[in-house]
Amino acid sequence: MTTALLVAVVLLAALTVLNLVLVLGVVRRLRTFEHRAGGPGEGPPALTAPVGERVGDFTASTVDDRGLSRAALAGTTLFGFFSPNCPACHERLGDFRIAAARHSGDAYAVVVRDGGALEPVLAGLADTPVVLEEPDGPVARAFGVSGFPAFVLVREGGVIESTGLQVPVPA
Repeated sequence: MTTALLVAVVLLAALTVLNLVLVLGVVRRLRTFEHRAGGPGEGPPALTAPVGERVGDFTASTVDDRGLSRAALAGTTLFGFFSPNCPACHERLGDFRIAAARHSGDAYAVVVRDGGALEPVLAGLADTPVVLEEPDGPVARAFGVSGFPAFVLVREGGVIESTGLQVPVPA
């Protein structure tokens, strides 16, 4: 009977040590993930190039054939980047349209053709110039866009003034 009790205690101790090792491994993985995602209390991860960086060169056309390039940006320009397959993008279309109408400078929406239905997105962006492009197209690449929706305010000279996940974009 004492031998059985001793075996049970040793087995229970071994299981406890194994459980501790596994929990520490999970905690370590979560900390690595938090670090890559911006960490707790550090805000959401950046979806565009950082504030103060100059937008890369690009050339594009809106759906109504207006030319657009970094060199043509004048004053403060508002950009919104959307994906038809992004539920948050659909939620923020109205906010962007209102912000674009109130913005004193130019405003452009960039919509990627990612296989989703374009019509609801384009309808939600009525009266806003829209650039349609493939994923990782020239405008999104110039702005360093890595997720959607993303909103960027660019001052004259193509320098990013502010960026965010919602509009209005905080300064």
